Amino acid sequence: MMSVPPRYNAQEFPQHLTIEQSVVQRLQEAITQGRLVPGQKLVYADIAEQMNVSVTPVREAVKTLQALGLVTIRPHRTAFVSSLTEEQVQQLYSLRLLLEGLAVERTVEDMTADDVSHLKNVYEEMDRVVEVLNRDVNDVVRTEAIVSLQHLHNDFHSSLYSRSGNQYLDQVIKVLRSQVATYWPVINRYSIERVNMSHRQHFAILTASEQRKPAEASKLMRSHLEGTVPWIIEHIRAVNTEAGEGKTRKKHVIIPTVESRPGQ
Repeated sequence: MMSVPPRYNAQEFPQHLTIEQSVVQRLQEAITQGRLVPGQKLVYADIAEQMNVSVTPVREAVKTLQALGLVTIRPHRTAFVSSLTEEQVQQLYSLRLLLEGLAVERTVEDMTADDVSHLKNVYEEMDRVVEVLNRDVNDVVRTEAIVSLQHLHNDFHSSLYSRSGNQYLDQVIKVLRSQVATYWPVINRYSIERVNMSHRQHFAILTASEQRKPAEASKLMRSHLEGTVPWIIEHIRAVNTEAGEGKTRKKHVIIPTVESRPGQ
C-alpha cells in the first residue's frame, strides 16, 4: 500500500514555499481530504520518493504536522496519521463546544452585510456539492465532491469565528479543529446521512446569523458540534472492532487521488 497518493512531485510545489513547507502542505491536504486516514503509517522514504525530495524535509514536515495534531510519532520515530480514542474525542469536543459557541456569538454580534453575504455564498456552494453527493455518482466524482465540501466546510466555520475579537480564541479553535480533521472526510465519504444532517444544521446557523441572533447561532453551533461526536465514535469503534478481529476495514484505505480543487 502506498504511503501517500501519487502525482506529488517537486514540479507541483509553489515557488514561494520552501521544500519543507511544500511537503507539509501536500501531506496536510492528503490527510484532511481523507487520502491518508487515521492510523495509517507514513513511510518517510516512500513519501520522499513520490515527492522527488530527500528524506530530511519529509522528516521535518512530519514534525510540523505532529505539532498540528495531524500526525503521531511513536517510539523509534515511526509516524502515523493521528487517531483518537473515544475519551479524547469527548474531551476535544467539550472544549470546542465552549470555545466555538463563544466565538460564534461574538462574531454574529459584529457581522457586517458583507460577512453575511460571504457566508451565504459559501453555503450555496455547499448546497451544490451536497446535491452531487446525493446522486448516484462514480468514485472519482464523489472524491472530488468530498474535497470541495471540505474546503467549503472550513470556510463556513472560519467565517463564523472571524470577528470574535480574540486572536487567541481563534488560534486555539484552529488547533482543536485540526485534531479531528482526519475524521471528517472519512465520515462524510461513507455517510450521506451525516452529510445531509450537517448541511441542514449549517442552514439553521446561517439563518440565525442573517437575523443577527448571536445567542441562537451559538446554541445551534454547539448542537452541531455535539451531534458530530457519535459519528466519530461509531467510526472509531468499527475500526477497532475489525482490527481486533484481524480484518482489513474496506473503508480504511487511501481514497483514490484527485487534483485538489478550491472550494470557492
